[in-house]
Amino acid sequence: MYLRFFDDGLAQTSFLLACPRTREALIIDPRRDVDVYVEAARAQGLRIQYSIETHVHADFACGSRELLAIGSRTISGPGSNLRYPHHEVHDGERLRAGDISIEFMHTPGHTPEHISILVNQPDQPTRIFTGDTLFAGAVGRPDLLGEKQTRALAGSLYDSLFNKLLKLDDGIEVHPGHGAGSLCGAGISSEPHSTIGHERRSNPMLQHTDRDDFIATVLSDLPETPPYFPRMKKMNQEGPPLMGLVNGYRGAAAMSASATIATIKAGALLIDMRPPAEFAERHPVGALNLGYGPKLGYWAGFVLPDNARVVMLAADERQASDAARQLMRIGVSRIDGYLIGGIHGWLAASLPTSRFGIMSAQELRGTIGGADAPLVVDVRTEREWNKGHIEGALHVPLGDLESRAAEIPRSRPVATMCEGGYRSALAASVLERAGVDRVMNVAGGMSAWRQLEAAV
Repeated sequence: MYLRFFDDGLAQTSFLLACPRTREALIIDPRRDVDVYVEAARAQGLRIQYSIETHVHADFACGSRELLAIGSRTISGPGSNLRYPHHEVHDGERLRAGDISIEFMHTPGHTPEHISILVNQPDQPTRIFTGDTLFAGAVGRPDLLGEKQTRALAGSLYDSLFNKLLKLDDGIEVHPGHGAGSLCGAGISSEPHSTIGHERRSNPMLQHTDRDDFIATVLSDLPETPPYFPRMKKMNQEGPPLMGLVNGYRGAAAMSASATIATIKAGALLIDMRPPAEFAERHPVGALNLGYGPKLGYWAGFVLPDNARVVMLAADERQASDAARQLMRIGVSRIDGYLIGGIHGWLAASLPTSRFGIMSAQELRGTIGGADAPLVVDVRTEREWNKGHIEGALHVPLGDLESRAAEIPRSRPVATMCEGGYRSALAASVLERAGVDRVMNVAGGMSAWRQLEAAV
């Protein structure tokens, strides 16, 4: 039995494998909301015996510590040094789970402790679960542990790929830990799986067979590093705080207006999940605009502080509960609940509101050179900025905005800019919360700006 679980927001994949005869199951790279695996196992009459971490993850909170509560044993790579009960395998170590035969391969490069998992079971194709070492169409990034280790890890990545994984038979299926959209590698394909032979022939990085050439190439094309990655790695090393999710997730708690205000006064951040236009028109004072969608948790990782406590303004319980799951996956553990009635509940309680403007790219263009032209604060990544930006704009990547808010002058209006308008709406709410009182969001962002430029 083989089940694949894919989280669209983080482009993260986990797997459940089980032996039909003995009903033993194992999970590879479980995410924190482990009730999805427990429910799947229960529906099939399975016992989750093992939870395998291919490496200490930087992009999502792992679920192995949660699974200990049902007797699952955690397996990790050599030198992972997890702070909760686990077994570190060595290169070539084998394991059986019923009729499933497993061999662990030490494949460092993305991280020093990384392992890949070669699996054979009757009536199934041979599969290699490669975590973040080899993706469909890409390879893992070697730079997340800092500059001092990056070059050495890039060399280890080459060795793991060319001297281990590519020594396997061409027909072996490759099942990676991420798909398109993940920042754990550059240029990852949307294909759910591949084969060793296909990657050998078509993966652009695997055409660089010279070791020095490979190292230079992989280091020349590194994605940006989200600011929450370092703290996520630390959390996964220690084991994320337990949420009791093996017993099921009961959903986000509904809260009265008075309870919501008390929570905010106690230090919680209010997350307003309405679309940017609705938020701009009227929103609770101090709220952050994280528009609801599959990437809410991902973008929350850019702006929420360590140990954040949050309360939500949501359309309903379903939306609030899904958002809470996304927040848990990026390490948020203190989620009080959501305000009953959403914005209507806030207004009915006569609680304070604020608003800021929205301007089109055309309106922004019309102000350029004027006496009251806004300062454009571009919150895109450095890579996006380098591909083109508005002359005179100030570049402050979204993840740095709160810490650099003091750099934003209060003497002129501020227009936040991103690629399409989502990040800039969030940025406008961050700046407003930091005391910038003449802020507006550029709808459509640089995409709309480029269309204007092309029409000239």
